[in-house]
Amino acid sequence: MANVSKAAKAQLLTDHDYNLTALREACEEEEIEEMEEENRKMSHNHTPLPSPNPKKMKSKNQDVGKQPGEITNETSLDAIQTLIKRFDEQDDRLKAFESRMEANTQAVRENKEEISKVKEEMLLLKKENASLKQICLEQARYKRRWDLRLMGLPEKDKEDTRETVIGILTRVIPVSVEKLCESVDTVHRLGKKNDAATNRMPRPIIIQFALRTVRDEVWRRSREARVCREMNIQFKEDFSKEDREARAKLWPKVQEARRNGKKASLREGYALIDGRRVDP
Repeated sequence: MANVSKAAKAQLLTDHDYNLTALREACEEEEIEEMEEENRKMSHNHTPLPSPNPKKMKSKNQDVGKQPGEITNETSLDAIQTLIKRFDEQDDRLKAFESRMEANTQAVRENKEEISKVKEEMLLLKKENASLKQICLEQARYKRRWDLRLMGLPEKDKEDTRETVIGILTRVIPVSVEKLCESVDTVHRLGKKNDAATNRMPRPIIIQFALRTVRDEVWRRSREARVCREMNIQFKEDFSKEDREARAKLWPKVQEARRNGKKASLREGYALIDGRRVDP
């Protein structure tokens, strides 16, 4: 063992891990120190170079063994608590929305009930209005049965219409002037006074009788009265606006029925053709 060369001993130390105690027993101390020096130089020369992509050191705050993108219990708990909070907020909003919906539903239900009541009241009011209108029309018709209209009498300045009309009536019916003065209530022209140059037709005269019998006698005899032909005047019944419009619509039907040999006549707001009522 003492005759072993230095290079062989160094190679043995490089290739194998021998026990230093055995080497010290086989070699001299100077030889051992030289071999250790050469071993240190060789180890220094074979130090590996650092990696071009060194691994990053984990910070102290990072969890040990945590991988990038890994979901931990803490992050899961935070996400669950966030979702719970959002669900609670949505529940509150839904409750508020349901409360408003219930209030709106109740309001709609009440409005429907009120509308139904209003509709019923409107129907009743319409019926009542139509009934009152018919009553007023009948009253106006009844009152007009005491009236006659005198058409075509020329107007004069400062004329005494009542005196002129009573003078004409004395020639229509054989009644004294005194009785006619008692039988005739009021006499006046209808409408505003117009200029004779712009309006050639004189305004009609309304005669209101106090006695219905005198009025009917005048109306019956006026159709054949000579004074009417001489003065070119005409007595007419006093109809309301509604009745005048209805008679204007029904008059062609009455004429056609008469041409066909039927019995037809006009009444207050309607016509009678062969005993059958015809409305406009």
